[in-house]
Amino acid sequence: MDIQISIIIVNFNTSELLKDCLNSIYSDHDSPSSEIIVIDNDSRDDSVKMLKSCFPNVKLILNNQNIGFAAANNQGLKIAQGKYIWLLNPDTVVFTGCLSK
Repeated sequence: MDIQISIIIVNFNTSELLKDCLNSIYSDHDSPSSEIIVIDNDSRDDSVKMLKSCFPNVKLILNNQNIGFAAANNQGLKIAQGKYIWLLNPDTVVFTGCLSK
């Protein structure tokens, strides 16, 4: 299956917001094929633990320091396989039907 959308999210200590964001993406059952890439900039909260336990299909890049928003997005762009790229902040909640549009 071809990946239509690569969703790239940079995270830094936003575990609960990130969880809400990912739940909103996964709840849209009419969305095209997608991959989700999360780049964690050395979070000190439970972000990584939450991702590994609740969202094991997310591609996760772990940085050992906060390299900043732009550099982290570039890491995600390097491995993205989608026809389209969506840079998404972890405090975003995606409405149903958003991805298909």
